[in-house]
Amino acid sequence: MEDGKAFLAESEVSWRQITSPTGYCENWVRNLSSAFSAQVKKQFSIEWSELPGAALRERPFEVDMLRVPPGKRAWPRHYHSVQWEYYIVLSGEGEMLQADGEPPIPMAPGMHILQPPGWIHTMVNTGDEDLVYYVIADNHDDEHCYYPDSNKWGAGNMVFRPHEVDYWDGEDGPGPA
Repeated sequence: MEDGKAFLAESEVSWRQITSPTGYCENWVRNLSSAFSAQVKKQFSIEWSELPGAALRERPFEVDMLRVPPGKRAWPRHYHSVQWEYYIVLSGEGEMLQADGEPPIPMAPGMHILQPPGWIHTMVNTGDEDLVYYVIADNHDDEHCYYPDSNKWGAGNMVFRPHEVDYWDGEDGPGPA
């Protein structure tokens, strides 16, 4: 069996553009960790193998390189339910915007920023050149996000807005027997 790709150069991974319909948010991303194909290794053997569950969670972390053009936000403001994110700024200038009333965190080369679950954030480029950074995130299967500016949730491949219902709605059975 082929061992799989366990190393790469950043230049081997293509940039992919992500832009909101109006262009308010824009970034270019290299999904670095997704480019690896190495499989889980058995504990007591040198043979490569796909262990049960490996397909559900290919890696315990995700590593991406992002470029945000001048004047753009990377994403809508959001927070993660269980995911931690670690940012390493490589070039450019920007700010990590937080919850309303919280001061922005400066982003400049050499800055390291840790975002725990529940912290509202997005990045905005305030400089004249691309803001470039790595983001390393632990990769939880049960992750969901909340977007406070638009009151929506994201889970899996679905984005939605919940509506309030009574606690017993749909749970009280078919009626008396």
